[in-house]
Amino acid sequence: MSNEVGLRRAESGSYHFLIRRVHSLLGLLPIGIFLTFHLFLNLSARLGPGQYDKVIQTMQSVPGIFLIEMIIIFVPIIFHAVYGSWVVYTGQSNILRYQYPRNWFYIIQRISGIYTVIFVAVHVFALRFGEASFAGMQSAVANPWGLIFYAIGVVLAIFHFTNGLWAFAITWGITVGPRAQQIWTYACLAVFVLLTAIGLYDLTAFM
Repeated sequence: MSNEVGLRRAESGSYHFLIRRVHSLLGLLPIGIFLTFHLFLNLSARLGPGQYDKVIQTMQSVPGIFLIEMIIIFVPIIFHAVYGSWVVYTGQSNILRYQYPRNWFYIIQRISGIYTVIFVAVHVFALRFGEASFAGMQSAVANPWGLIFYAIGVVLAIFHFTNGLWAFAITWGITVGPRAQQIWTYACLAVFVLLTAIGLYDLTAFM
């Protein structure tokens, strides 16, 4: 009886280990790459409404774009969000007992994940059922609450990605020792600062 219980626990542990690996991988490929691509793509808004709308129309005219988005973007995001929500629900933080920086990063990662899910859902809904154009984005950030919602969404989405990037290297055994992890921390911080600057710079184009 004890052998069967032990076997089931081992199988369950292996299953969750695999799911966590997939969850971690999807956070980088393709979600992280799409986020980075999206931020750089939105730099076209700095060139004016006409150029931005032209870029959007070009993207929408790609054959099978909806199917491509579903397979490469939306399905991975949904899986990542659902499993991430389960991790948040079942996870336990020891931040009150041990107030180390990484404990704070742990809880902020969970908060940023929840906010990012809401942010992406609202943004996609607005683009799909509203006006996917420069004017549409301009309208979304025209009032202070909309601007604050988008600014926080951009910052937290980038934080979630870059902090996940730091954890990805540990999960996959890329950064093993303390020295490697410290260097990787600085690298991820640099990526966070760069992408945040680009994201907020994008946003100011619609103001």
